[in-house]
Amino acid sequence: MTNEEIFQIALEQSAEDMNCKPEDFLKNKNVVNISTKSPKARSYIPLPLECDLVSYGHNVVAQVSPRMKNDVRNYIDKFGCVHSFEAPGINELNKRLEKFNYKVCFMAEYFLPDMTKLTAFIGKAVGFYSRIK
Repeated sequence: MTNEEIFQIALEQSAEDMNCKPEDFLKNKNVVNISTKSPKARSYIPLPLECDLVSYGHNVVAQVSPRMKNDVRNYIDKFGCVHSFEAPGINELNKRLEKFNYKVCFMAEYFLPDMTKLTAFIGKAVGFYSRIK
């Protein structure tokens, strides 16, 4: 697989999870959608969600409940794709969510592999293994 193929698959799966289109993650403006169930979403995600933010570095795509839409839009428009995921931004998000009896709970970072580096590493590992056999 190429880096481009992996990236496209990641965008497509994230779009299923976030009720949007893959190209929404590449826009120059933030996107806010109402969270809904999707049969193609990852099975361990309990959709719909109250608030979920994702960025691939271009913008923030949010899936939210209807009641949180304006607060979350104002938040991500204020902090952008970089600062929406770090303090003090997260502290402000917590204040905005407080009126709904929510607060930030889980935060995760995922990294896509660089196949050009991984292929070189695997090649070296295979060469090393065959020398010690």
